[in-house]
Amino acid sequence: MRQEHRFRTSRPIALLALLLIVVPMATGQESGDDSLTVLNDTLEKRKADAERMERMIDALNQVDSLYKLRYPAWVVLDDDVSERIRRAFRTRKIEYPPGAEIQVVVNPPAGEILEISIGTARMGRNDTRSFLADSLHATIIAGEYNKRMVDARPKDRRVGQLYGAHPRFAAAHGSAFGAGILLSNGWGAEATMGFEELGYHFWSTGSVRGLAVFDQFKIGVVIPIAIGTESTDTQPLDIRPRKMTGALGFATELRFPWEENAIDLLLSVADVPRVTNFRLLTDSVSFYFLHTVSQASYSRQFDLGKANLLTLTGGVGYHQMARGVVQADRSVVTADKEDFLSPIVRIEYVNRASNMFGVSAQIYSSVVHLKGWVEIVRNLFYIDLQYYSALFRDPKPWEQPYFFMISPRIQVVY
Repeated sequence: MRQEHRFRTSRPIALLALLLIVVPMATGQESGDDSLTVLNDTLEKRKADAERMERMIDALNQVDSLYKLRYPAWVVLDDDVSERIRRAFRTRKIEYPPGAEIQVVVNPPAGEILEISIGTARMGRNDTRSFLADSLHATIIAGEYNKRMVDARPKDRRVGQLYGAHPRFAAAHGSAFGAGILLSNGWGAEATMGFEELGYHFWSTGSVRGLAVFDQFKIGVVIPIAIGTESTDTQPLDIRPRKMTGALGFATELRFPWEENAIDLLLSVADVPRVTNFRLLTDSVSFYFLHTVSQASYSRQFDLGKANLLTLTGGVGYHQMARGVVQADRSVVTADKEDFLSPIVRIEYVNRASNMFGVSAQIYSSVVHLKGWVEIVRNLFYIDLQYYSALFRDPKPWEQPYFFMISPRIQVVY
């Protein structure tokens, strides 16, 4: 009986002993796993801290490109200084392209070198302070050696505004070829001498068109002028006289623009019913005048980048020349009429950067018309020139063999 009692009492003790052995083992395993997790987390944090530190050091070693442009910079041309800088690069085992220029950027008031570069190889602000000898550092900053200054600041890329586009407030221009004013809403007025659409510029046709401008629609009158019947010899320019008499009538223009394209329509009808002033006539007995002009053209503009524009125009036109005969009572009888139908081809190039300029060439009814202009004083003073001549045929009785005219132009776009 006593033995059985001892056996029963020993079982709980054995179980307790087993628990005391197994439980610490399990707890120890869990504790080890936790320690490894904590160690890994600590390592990751330290790696992140090291990367942040490297980024901070790199940031201190560099200068923001926006501000670097404002500091003095030059290319080192002195052989002795160049060799000392290359030797410093080689000592730090920084490879650089052979024969590349050495450029330095300095901040003299702070007495520091912001950057030294040999091609694509660079030393930053901290590198130069740490690895250059004091004497070389001072020599570079002083800059008392042969060097070439570098202006790294970006040049202003100007895109000038051409007359004809809607201005912010208003625009105006005036030259021997015409004048105009344009408001921000596209309304205005303009006067144009001759018919450049035919190649006959300045006083060639003996008339002026005065048009009211309503954005893309223009309408007005054609009136004769008295000037131009005699040659004007103003050295060094000899302006040929006109051979056409101006007529009285109306003119209208309409444009349909979309994106870089446009369709232009033009109509002008004029006549000389009687003589009111003989000074208007090229001949007191018989004279030629432009009776009708009608054109339709299509234009497409190409942006060539860097403020360069190219415009190509093609279309068809019709015009009628008439010969008037003066009667005894000063009335004018139209004796002859001659009709012309011809394609229109025009190419125009405009550069709106720096000092603006433009050139164009047009051919219509075998008349080649060349135009050019250049900006002399920015946004104010320009020089215009135009030339026409019959091509592959003899000039008509109302045409000069060639006609050249140059004129200053005042233009303000605001």
